[in-house]
Amino acid sequence: MSCGAPLADSVAMHSETIPSIFLVDDSPQVRECLKELFDIGARVRIVGEAGTVARAIADIKASQPDFVVLDYQLPDGTGLDVLRELRDEMPRARFIVLTNHASSELQQAFLDAGAQCLLDKSHDFQRLSGLVAELV
Repeated sequence: MSCGAPLADSVAMHSETIPSIFLVDDSPQVRECLKELFDIGARVRIVGEAGTVARAIADIKASQPDFVVLDYQLPDGTGLDVLRELRDEMPRARFIVLTNHASSELQQAFLDAGAQCLLDKSHDFQRLSGLVAELV
């Protein structure tokens, strides 16, 4: 797990507000697993999901989530494309990358682009809901 600035300082949640999450992964099975993970582990609401860069950008702009869980490889580009397109328009959104491609170079590229955290799917998948739960 590689994280940038402290997440707890970056999101102001009111106790009566349930944070919203948007899921971006090209695998419908992974998105289903993520929904189950959040259903069990954190008090959040899933406001959308996408499997492509184009759909993610459009739907994230429309839904304005508090968090975006973002995969790296997508059929029409990468999660970096999504992050770079949205980062300036959505300064309050927190981007958490969950990928199988967790090289140190990729970690640094995502952190430099504005992601708060990069998690390795093979090692950190179960830690995702706990990470978000800490912020709720």
